[in-house]
Amino acid sequence: MKPYAGNPGLGWLLTLLLAAGCASDAQPEAVPPLAAKAQALHRQGQRALERDERERAKALFEEARQLAESLDDLAGLAHALNDLGSVAALEGKPTEAIELHKRALVLAEQLRRADLRVESLTHLGTARQLAGQPDQAAALYGQALEAAGQAGDRHSQAVLLNNLGLIQQRAGDLAKAEASFKLALEINRSIKDQRAESANLANLALIAEETNRLDEAKAHFERALELDKATENPSAIAADLAGLARVAQRQDRKEAALAYAQRAYWSFRAIGDTTRAVEELMRALTLSREQGLRGDTAQLETELKSLREMSSQGRPGSQP
Repeated sequence: MKPYAGNPGLGWLLTLLLAAGCASDAQPEAVPPLAAKAQALHRQGQRALERDERERAKALFEEARQLAESLDDLAGLAHALNDLGSVAALEGKPTEAIELHKRALVLAEQLRRADLRVESLTHLGTARQLAGQPDQAAALYGQALEAAGQAGDRHSQAVLLNNLGLIQQRAGDLAKAEASFKLALEINRSIKDQRAESANLANLALIAEETNRLDEAKAHFERALELDKATENPSAIAADLAGLARVAQRQDRKEAALAYAQRAYWSFRAIGDTTRAVEELMRALTLSREQGLRGDTAQLETELKSLREMSSQGRPGSQP
């Protein structure tokens, strides 16, 4: 649920999809062996997605789909279709994801399962959002939010409020977006979901940064960084460090900005995000030159040349 500009980045999308998937993890007390296997496949697939192992996740979710079909387990089939839709979304195939989530929603409606309906509406809204259909996505999120409220599903409420906030933010309605993120933050703190809390804080930090409330942005990014380190979320850590670098640069705290930019560069390089790594390395280089740090500047220039060569050859950067 991290913020994005233009198209959502994989870190934001992966967190959002995993959050939606977690809402379906509740299990009854007694589960027949094959149904238990389907649930285990779902959890294994979710863990594979957390590691960005999409092919493995897809294979696990497909196995769960086939198992559900063999048992005429319509609820399990709906879960599997939503899981497969998540992979399609990560692969940049929103149209395919939409069709999979539509099929899951039909099953949820047939079964009159509120939890499945919330899950399917949430995933379908995400797919619509990725397909560049924000109005349709917002309408789906609204339906899901109402259903989640009726079911007392606070986790899903927080996910949906954050998603709505992202749409409102992108539309330029920052007041509404900020209100949505704050409501989501309140829920996530109450249910002790630190990853989601961090995402809400980062989104609030972006709004504070955009509205020139730099001290507030700094505080939000700092707390988000603490939480992301505690939950070991590499892509979010890199984004937090980049946010702190931008804010420090705007506050003319050049020494702090340089340190954050270098750390953000290392983080983005370590996770293979060369584009963002180059962006932060260039920021660090500018700040180093402004401070007359000749030795650091020379080293950063060498790093930039090396990174660009690696990028042109299709190789990831090495650890610092």
